[in-house]
Amino acid sequence: MSVPCSDQEFRPVKAKAASLPPGVTAERCWCGRLAKVKQVEDFSDSFGMKFFMCASYEHDPPRSSASSSTRPPSPPPLCKWFHWIDTEQPDWARQEIEEKHRRAWATFFEEERQEKARANAKAERERQIQKLRADQARNREVNQKRMDDEATRRFAEEEVRREAREAERKRLRERAAEAQAAEERGDKSGKWPRWTQGK
Repeated sequence: MSVPCSDQEFRPVKAKAASLPPGVTAERCWCGRLAKVKQVEDFSDSFGMKFFMCASYEHDPPRSSASSSTRPPSPPPLCKWFHWIDTEQPDWARQEIEEKHRRAWATFFEEERQEKARANAKAERERQIQKLRADQARNREVNQKRMDDEATRRFAEEEVRREAREAERKRLRERAAEAQAAEERGDKSGKWPRWTQGK
């Protein structure tokens, strides 16, 4: 026996043609036409349930696109009658909805896990980049200190060589001045001038 709907303005959003269940007698709607059998397709508390619907039941489709907004509305329904055939949701429908919910939650948790993994991987990459930059900065400091130490060492060695050259030039200037003075005095002692004698 079919169950009248308490609100004839309501009907499932998605439904498909279905066969008449065994033991159920076909019904006629308010306008006298033989009612069609439909099965709820949208995932809701009524999913899988069957109902009678008038063959003349029409409705305006939702206007969700530019093309549908220019479509002329369908004429008013001749008859809005429908009756539920099923009073309870079938077991297979409940199981399918539970499975759909399970898959949805599994997908949600998997996406959450992947998001967390991506966040951890990003944090690890940033940590590695920071470590690499710190190592590079430390290496630059070490190399700069080594270069500074090497420059200081070379400068000190060059200073030693410069002082040695200056000392040698001073000695040579003094020797040349001494020889020049001896020659100008005209040393006639019969000895070789001191500047000709090696020191």
